Formats: sequence, structure tokens, C-alpha cells
Amino acid sequence: MVRVLQFFVLLLAVVLLTGRCANVAQGPSGGPKDTIPPVLLATMPEFYAVNQSPSKVILRFNEYVQVKDAARNVVVSPPSLQRPEIRLRGKTVQVVFDDTLKTNATYTIDFGASISDLNEGNLFPPFCFVFSTGATIDSMMLTGKVLDAYTKEPVPVATVALYEDKSDTAIYKTLPVAITRTDNWGYFTLQNIKPIPYKMVAFVDKNNNLKYDAGNEILAFLDSTVLPVTVISDYKTLLTAIDPKDTVQLLARPYEWELYTSTEKVGKQFLKDQELTGKRQITLVFGQPHAIVDSLIIKDINASDITMEHSRFSDTLIYWITAASLPDTLSAQITYHRTDSLDLLSPLTAPLRLQLKKEDKPDTKKDKDKEPEEPKLVPTINYSGETIMKQGVLFKFPTLLTQNDLSKIQLWEKDIKDKDIQTPEPFTLTADTVYLRQYRLQAKWQTGTSYELLLLPEAFMDIYGLVNDSITKAIITENPDKYSSMKFVMTGVDSAQIIVQLLSEKKDRILREEIITADGTVEMDYLRAGKYTLRLIRDDNRNGIWDPAIYLEGRQPELAEFYTLPDGKEVIELPDNTDITQQVNIIAVFTRNRKDELPKIVPKTLDEDTEIIRNQNKETETTPLINDVSRELKE
Repeated sequence: MVRVLQFFVLLLAVVLLTGRCANVAQGPSGGPKDTIPPVLLATMPEFYAVNQSPSKVILRFNEYVQVKDAARNVVVSPPSLQRPEIRLRGKTVQVVFDDTLKTNATYTIDFGASISDLNEGNLFPPFCFVFSTGATIDSMMLTGKVLDAYTKEPVPVATVALYEDKSDTAIYKTLPVAITRTDNWGYFTLQNIKPIPYKMVAFVDKNNNLKYDAGNEILAFLDSTVLPVTVISDYKTLLTAIDPKDTVQLLARPYEWELYTSTEKVGKQFLKDQELTGKRQITLVFGQPHAIVDSLIIKDINASDITMEHSRFSDTLIYWITAASLPDTLSAQITYHRTDSLDLLSPLTAPLRLQLKKEDKPDTKKDKDKEPEEPKLVPTINYSGETIMKQGVLFKFPTLLTQNDLSKIQLWEKDIKDKDIQTPEPFTLTADTVYLRQYRLQAKWQTGTSYELLLLPEAFMDIYGLVNDSITKAIITENPDKYSSMKFVMTGVDSAQIIVQLLSEKKDRILREEIITADGTVEMDYLRAGKYTLRLIRDDNRNGIWDPAIYLEGRQPELAEFYTLPDGKEVIELPDNTDITQQVNIIAVFTRNRKDELPKIVPKTLDEDTEIIRNQNKETETTPLINDVSRELKE
């Protein structure tokens, strides 16, 4: 009985100290199919041993086992450049170290749920082996979640890394002092670490080099260092294995930190391309978004005769020359902010090498009998029956306009009963203040009505003197009886700029988008019955888009949160032919409602845990002692 009691105490130590080995002993057998997971018989060195610097760690099981995707699932911390090799020898799993182990360091080998028996694939419970090269075992832990900053979806298989080096460049140049990986729910536990401040980051290590590669990998970081305050022995329940199918328990795990990932828009800013697209159009393409141009001077052209147009992300700039006459050749000089040798943006003045873009030559043999057609100005005209009431009809032109003649634009409302009867409809045509080649035509649209838009010749003229030909466009507005609508009463905006996005249930499509800067009501009508989600983005730099993090500037990704209903659900169900109203408090949406402290967990007594193990494992009396077999492994 003494030997049996000793076994129970040793086995309990494995459960309490790792928590990841919830049931390591063999259960009762029965039935033709093997459903019993492998049994861990011994380890070398002993579990939680101190003053050890082994060349390899050996786990011995009662049967042949396999390790699934060891490169991804087995994590050794602290990490080294030479990854330990995972070998299978007989009924053992061996972790072979190629590098010399660090002195006075606590090592963890987290196998997760990668070990199973060879024949039936019965999983060995998630397991983490711990030993120390020094005289003590570090006993602190950190817990958290890694989420996508834009979608709020969990990020699986992200490397969560701790650094004692607090410099900004540490994550690029040095290895972390401790690492772990997130599970499928983005959850992580960093265990057996020191009670000292750390820099903590998370990144998806695509090239497996244990360093963050800017621009190619997603990154999350905290604004300040973290100090572990949780002792493993007090919160062993957090380390206990949970059934991977028990989603409720997995999502209910308490945690201390949240990290939000994004892909940095990093790289050197430079003038990537420059060309004379047309004799009056200079196109400049930059290496990075948000190009800063102090001036563009064109010889013999007044600054007032130059109009600048930028793309949505300001990585492409187009300069239109509106002067009445042009010199034979264009000579220009630009001053813009370029990344210098110190990786800082500084002004640079340089000449532009302008070459006229080559146009495709016509097939003279094929078209020699045809008279050349006079070039025309051809706009694209788009509208949606579901959004026309607010957004109207959109005109997009390939070049900058110099004039438009509203008398040559006609909008006719067709009679419902007799389509041949048409009534002229007043309208307005407004130029976009950002995208200079876009215009919107608005009218007092009637629902469920047919219109005809007529552009007579020479209604528009562009910067090259080209005019449009006659164009006719049929327009039909939708009947609201077929649709539903939602109103969002926004409060707490407080002069911020908020991007309001209505998304599909799966959050994979943006269906509507509006920008607000004050309290008010956002109306989204002509919606089909279905399920929707609402994302709110705090547009801090007021550029109309969501911006990711910039690590070296300490800038976190812009806040993006999903509106939740009073019952906590994110999905809004919209019935057919229904109008609903939701009250949205912006301050409440951007204040995350989660626990910042781990709930107090009362540890069970030694006798309670021993009794549980005794009841679960009734055949342990025939199992060899761990210490005895450990000596055998050493031999």
C-alpha cells in the first residue's frame, strides 16, 4: 500500500503542477475497440526536476504513440535558434536539444493535444513537461486572448512572446525569453515564468524564425510592459485539460489580457513610378500609402492651373493641367517626404522624368478600310435600386471635366400605366469633393417608378476637349413593400468620426457604410429580410477607412467593435417587410465588457484530488512507479 500511495502522490503532482495532464492513467478496458488513451509511465528527467541540463527529454508510454504535426503543436520555451528534434523511439517520445540549454531557466515543453496512440488515435490529454536548469522552478503565469482587430475573430496558432529586452527593436532582432501558441479560440497560457516585467507581443510566425517580420506577418502588442501576478498553484484549474468539443467551457475560460492583431502598412516611402499618362495628366505612384507632397512645380505653368487628385489611400496622385496652352515639353520638380537612411521621413526635392505613356497602336492592316473614329468622352453610369433614394446615380469619368451643360441632361419619369407618357423630373448634379471625376445626380425619386436618363451630345467636356455622345439610361426604383429597414439611433458620438458599417451575418461583406460625426439617426432602408451585423470604427485620423497598427510609433489599430443586442448577441435578425430601431451608445460599444481580473478559484484539498484520481484509475496498483522507471530510462 505504501508503494501505491506513493504512486498516487507522484501522479497527483503531475496533475496539480501541470494541469494539462488531466488523466494520465489507464481506464477500464472493455469492448472490441480500444478507446483508452496512452498511459504515461515515466519521464527523464523527472517531472519538475531542478538543476537539470539534459541533452534530451524522454516520455515513456505503455504503448506505441504518435505526435501529430510536431513542428506546429510542440512548443519549447525558452526557444532557441536550433529547434529541438522530436523523435519516436519504441514507446517513447524524445525531445532532443541541439543547442546548449540556458542556465538558471525554467523550461516548458508544451505538447498540447498532439500525442495519441498509434493504432486508434486515442488522444493523450494536453500535456506540458516542466524542468529547470537552475535550483528553482518559476511559478508565475499569464493568460490572454489574441483577436483580429478588424473582425474580432480569434487568431489561432499565433506565437505569443515575452521579452526581457524592452527596446522597440527586440521583436525584430532577438529571440523571446518565453513563448506559447494560441489555440483555435485564440486563447493562450504562458506558464512557469518569472515575476518580472515583460514586453508582450503576438504574431503569426509564417517563416518560423521566432522573430517578427514587419509587413509580412500580423502583429499585436501592448502599450506597456506586463508583470505576472498569478501563481500557477492558485489557478491550476486554468491549466486543466478541457474537452476540445466543449465549446462552452472553452469560451468561458477567464483571462487577463487581450491583444489585437493587424498587418502593418510598413516599408520605405519613395516615388515608385512617374509618367505623363496624357499631355495634361501626370500620374505619380508611391511605395506606401499617405504620401506627403509639399509641392509640384511645372515649368511655365501657374500653380492655379494645376489640380491634384488622390486615390483612397493617397498612394497614387494625379495632377491635371488645366492651362489653356501647354509648352512643347513638360519639365517638373517635386518636393515630397521620402524615407531616409535613418528610416525617417524627410523632404526631398527632385526633378520628374516625364515620359508620355505609350498607347496601343491600332492594327492598320485590319482597319485600313475604316475611317478613324473621333474619340469620345464615355462616362460610366451606375445606380442601385436599393440605394438610389440616398445615393442617387453615380457618374464616373475617365478624365477631369472642364464643363458640363445641365440643359443637355434630361431626366424623365415614366407613367405607370402608359410608358409612352413621360414627365420631366428636376434634378441636381453635384461633384464629389474628394474624387474629382465623380458626380452624383439626385432627384425626388418615387418608389416603384421607372425613369429615363438622357445625356444629349456635348453635355460634358473633359480637359482634352473630348465630349460625350448621346447616351440613354433606364432607371427603376424599388418598391419598399418588398423590403425592410433599420434605424440606428446613435448617441455618445461626442464629435468623433465614426464609420458605421452594416455587414452580412458572416461579417464577410460590407453592405452599407456611412460616416457620422455627431449624434443622430442612421437609416438603412431597402434591406432584404435576413441576418446582419453592425460594425463601428472609431476613425481617429478621419481618413474614412480603418487603419492598422504602426508598431514603431506605438500606434494601436483603430478601434473596431461590433454592436451587441441587449441579450449579448451580435446578429440582428430582420424580418420581412419590417422596420426596426436600435439604440446604439457609442461609448458603451467601445468599452469592452470583460473581466480584467481572474475569478478566485479555491484549490481542492490533497485528499479530494487523490480520491478523484483513485476513483478514475482503479488499476493503478499494477502500474510501475514513475521513479523506478525513470531510473530504468537513465540506464
